[in-house]
Amino acid sequence: MLPDAKRFNLGYLGADIAQEDPARTAIVDWQDGARRTVSYGELDRRLDRVASLLSGLGLARGSRVAVLIGNRAEFVEVTYGAMRAGLVPVMVNTKLGAEGLRASIDECDPQVAVVEPACNDAALAAVEACGVSHRFVVGGSAPGWTGYAPARDAAATTFEPPALDSLQIADLCFTSGSSGRPKAVMSSHRGLLMKLHLYAHLMRHTVGGEIRTLVALPIFHANGRLSIGCALQTGGLIVIQPRFDAAAALRNLAEFRISYFLGVAPAYTAMLKETALLATLDFSSLKYLLVGSAASGGDVLPRIVEALDVRIMHAYGSTEAGTVMQAEPRREDFRSCGRPLPGVEVRLVDVQTGAQGDYGELWIRSEWNALGYWRRPDATAAKFVDGWYRSGDLFRRDGDGRYHFAGRVDEIINVGGEKVYPTEIEGILQQHPEVVSATVVALPHADKGEVPAAMVIAAPGSTLDEAALRQFFLERGPAYAHPRRIRFVDAYPLGATGKVDKATIRRELGLVPNAAAEGAASAATGPDAR
Repeated sequence: MLPDAKRFNLGYLGADIAQEDPARTAIVDWQDGARRTVSYGELDRRLDRVASLLSGLGLARGSRVAVLIGNRAEFVEVTYGAMRAGLVPVMVNTKLGAEGLRASIDECDPQVAVVEPACNDAALAAVEACGVSHRFVVGGSAPGWTGYAPARDAAATTFEPPALDSLQIADLCFTSGSSGRPKAVMSSHRGLLMKLHLYAHLMRHTVGGEIRTLVALPIFHANGRLSIGCALQTGGLIVIQPRFDAAAALRNLAEFRISYFLGVAPAYTAMLKETALLATLDFSSLKYLLVGSAASGGDVLPRIVEALDVRIMHAYGSTEAGTVMQAEPRREDFRSCGRPLPGVEVRLVDVQTGAQGDYGELWIRSEWNALGYWRRPDATAAKFVDGWYRSGDLFRRDGDGRYHFAGRVDEIINVGGEKVYPTEIEGILQQHPEVVSATVVALPHADKGEVPAAMVIAAPGSTLDEAALRQFFLERGPAYAHPRRIRFVDAYPLGATGKVDKATIRRELGLVPNAAAEGAASAATGPDAR
C-alpha cells in the first residue's frame, strides 16, 4: 500500500503496480519507425526523475507546465511526473496554429514548457513569444533550449512528494467547446482519482480481464487521458500510435490483442475502408468499441460491428464532468447513451422555464465534477451552479430511464421562428438507405434568419443527388426544417481532437441564397419549405 502522500496524488497512478510487478509492460510506442517498450518499473523511475527535475527549478506548488508533445511515451512521463511534484501540467492542443498556441499558453501562464518540435512547427516560437522561463525540447534540439531526455536522465532517481490538498488542481485540459475560445478545465487530484477508480474497474469488468488500450487519436484530448488513466489504474497496457492511420490502428488492435478502443465515428469510417486487413486480421481479443454521444448515425456502427465482430459501448461524457452515462455493450440499436454511472446524478432542465422533466438540458452532479475554468470566473459561474454542471447538451429520457442525446442548446436552428435541432434533421436524412452519415449546421439566410444545411457521406456507388435527398426529407419531415443546401463528401473535415469540425463545414457550405433565388427545388413544396 502506498503512503497517503502518494495514494492521493494522481502522479502516482500505477506506482503500486511498479512495486508488485516492475517488469510488466506499461507502454508501447513508436518513434522514427522503431518500437519502444516501457515497463511499469521503468516508468515509475522516469516519473521520479521528471518530478526531481521539475522540483529542482524552484517552482511554487501549483505552477503550470505547458505540455506540447505528440503521441509518445514522453507525454505520459511529463504529465504524471509534473503531478508527482505538485505542479500542474497544461495539455495544449498541438494541432493549433501559431496564434492558437500562443493564446493557450498565455491563458495558463506556465513557468515551464516541454515541447516536441515535430508535433507542431510553430510550437517552439510560440513558447518563446510567451516568455516561458524554463524550456525543454523533446526529440530534437533548439538554441536556448534544454534537451529533455538528458536532463531527465541526469535527475535524481528518488523523490519525496509534497503533501497536497486533495482538491489541488491536478491538471488543466482544454475543452474544445462549441463556440468561442477554448477554456482550460481545472480537475482536482481527488476528483480524477475517484473517477478513474470507478471507471477503470467498471471497464475491466466489462472486458473480462486486462485493460489493453490503443491511443491512436490525439493524446492531449480528455479521451486520451481517460484511456491512459484507466490502464495505469489497473496495470493494463497502453499502446500509443504516433498519429491516426486506419491501417496501422487495425494492425495494432490485432497484434497487441487490444481489449477496447475509444474512438470517434470518422475513425471507424476510415477503418471500414481497409477491407483487406479487416478480412485477414484476428480481432478476437477486442471486446468492445467505445463511442460518444456524437457517434455517426446511418450504417457506420452496424458495419464496424460486423467487420470486427465486436460490440459497441455508447457513452456520454465531457471534459468538465468525465464519463456521465454508459449503455450496455451491444451489437444493434445504438440510439441510447444508457443510464448514469454510479455516483452520478443528472437532471433534465427546460432551457426556457427551468422546469425539470424528460427533455431538456442535461445538468450533472458528482464528486468528480471539475472545479471550473482556469481564471474564467464568469464562465465558471455560468456553467457550475450549486454543485451542478450545466452541460449545454440536450437529452431525452425514455420510459426505461435511458438517455438519448438530442443536440446542443446553442445549436438550435431558428428558421423564421420555428425551432429545429440538427440531430432531428440528421436522423431523417440517415433513414435513406444510401446515406452513411449526415451532419447538419445552421447557415445565415436573408429571409429566414438561418436555415439548415447538410454535409452527407453516401454509400459507395450511390447515385443519390441533392434534389432526391431533399425530396426524401420533405416526405418525412417538416418543410421548414429541410436542408437548403446538401453537399456530398467522402469524409467530414475534422478538428484537432478528431471530432467533426462544424465551423469548417459552415465555411465550406457557404451562404444560402434568399427564398426567391432557391428555385424550383423548394418552391414546389410551398413557402414553408423555402
